[in-house]
Amino acid sequence: MAASGHNVAIISTDPAHSLGDALDIDLKGGSLVECPLIGVPPTEGSLSAMEIDPTEALSQFKGIVDQLIGAKSNGDSSAGGKGGMDFGNALSDLGEVFDTLPAGTDEVVALAKVIGLIRRGEFDRVVLDTAPTGHTLRMLSTPAFLSDLIERVLVIARKVNSNAAVKMFLNSAAGGEDLDAAGEAAKAALLSFQVQMYDLEDLFADVKQTEFLIVTVPTELAVRESVRLLNDLTFEAPDMPIKVRNVVANQVLNDDEDDVKSFLNRISDGQSSSIRELKMATESMSRRPEITEVPYLDTEPRGVFGLKALSEELLRENCASAL
Repeated sequence: MAASGHNVAIISTDPAHSLGDALDIDLKGGSLVECPLIGVPPTEGSLSAMEIDPTEALSQFKGIVDQLIGAKSNGDSSAGGKGGMDFGNALSDLGEVFDTLPAGTDEVVALAKVIGLIRRGEFDRVVLDTAPTGHTLRMLSTPAFLSDLIERVLVIARKVNSNAAVKMFLNSAAGGEDLDAAGEAAKAALLSFQVQMYDLEDLFADVKQTEFLIVTVPTELAVRESVRLLNDLTFEAPDMPIKVRNVVANQVLNDDEDDVKSFLNRISDGQSSSIRELKMATESMSRRPEITEVPYLDTEPRGVFGLKALSEELLRENCASAL
């Protein structure tokens, strides 16, 4: 896309953080980094990349909530009589929600940055590299959940402001910190975030702007997982906003015997180089771990019998060294 003249941003919310490795650039800073288009003919397009840490993004979101409702205090909800008890119950309910957030919530929180990029209009193509299948499915329905959660937080904040005794208690526990100013700033941040969630939901639902691309490899287990994802998106949830237009099968071998032989030689050379690198990385360790090389099996290990065969290969060398 960049070679075709588009300004492209590729953003990863996958905790594995392999995007930087794939592009061979350092993306640890959490901000957009321009990628030189080496080997690409001169073009007016551009490519920028960013890795977002979902855990850090969710932690920042929780911090804003804490700031808004005064949960930085020692948690005592006894102030204010019945009103304080109601407030304490509300805090308890909210705490349970945060403890049981659905998988994919952290990634959706991180995607708020994507909405900011789109609003600025710097890029006409934004590519999201998401986490594995299950997270992705839940992620698609999470913006609405987070919008509702924010509404609950704002309701609790209004209860705090309307209860003079609770508010006085929290101000006292804050040790001189200006909770009113901090609360207003946090409220503005949450309202802005809520709007971003609405925008994200609308963006997911816009089939003219958004496409979901499934990438798989031609192995039985990978294809089964991808088919389940495709069915879930297409049949199980007909209201699922994102439509799938394309499925990419990666690493497909041609039927040509010479091509297959050449490919296998490249794979073997690459594996040998990687194993050497792995061994070198462990040589300087005081307690060097054992490296077990399991041969490539001619079929995928499935069922008890298949997994037993794999375990025998995996444990053979370790058992010998243990003896």
